[in-house]
Amino acid sequence: MERGESFTVKDYIAPPKILSSESNVSETTWSAGEYVNGRDIWKAFKLPGAPPRPAGVFLNQPSPYLESAKGMWRLCWTFLLSALVIVLASFALARDEEVFSDHYVFHAGAQPEASFVTRTFELQGGTSNVEVDTTSDLSNSWAYFNYALINQDTGQAFDFGREISYYSGSDSDGSWTEGSKNDSVTAPSIPAGHYYLRVEPEVAPDLQAMGYSIRVRRDVPSSAYFWVAVILLLIPPALGTYRAASFEGRRWAESDYGEGSD
Repeated sequence: MERGESFTVKDYIAPPKILSSESNVSETTWSAGEYVNGRDIWKAFKLPGAPPRPAGVFLNQPSPYLESAKGMWRLCWTFLLSALVIVLASFALARDEEVFSDHYVFHAGAQPEASFVTRTFELQGGTSNVEVDTTSDLSNSWAYFNYALINQDTGQAFDFGREISYYSGSDSDGSWTEGSKNDSVTAPSIPAGHYYLRVEPEVAPDLQAMGYSIRVRRDVPSSAYFWVAVILLLIPPALGTYRAASFEGRRWAESDYGEGSD
């Protein structure tokens, strides 16, 4: 090579392989290589001590995260498919049975005690969830329902409260709504038996009347646990993919096409 002679160098990378070319006006030289870990080199040549600690990412260094990320995604899809089969089976096998439904009207000051109990209804079969739906005709107001699902045979009570509020109007941006006139709550693992609801509605001070309906269903299918499982299952492969992408980003940062190149 003569002094002042210029060369064009190109690297073609498929970690751990690398193919390089050096070209000038008269010839092109090709060379092939493969990334070798420093520990393997020290061992092969029986060198004393330990290899120096690597710094950064070499241009054809294989990602230590890529294969593990692929493996985690394969496991993730397997578990997600299993979870989907389970939730579809639960929807197909659930009884989703209505056991109670009635309509009521609340009048402010109509009676000294606002609480009342519904008629008795039966939850058949084994232990299952129970869903209580409340539908109201609220408009620009709110109401709070104190519920107690009481086993008539044992006296065991399951207490819960639900708030419903609905507001609407219009402004310079157009019409708007906030809240909902309806509510639904699910009580898990309710044993079979004869039950009734104790209901105590509380309303806004300026609300004079409100109509509302209560419906009770048992063994209602739900996809909530499925979506929780989806989120939890996606976290490990997502983190693995992020680490693999970060490794590749550090590799390309030193190339002619990377942000870290001069």
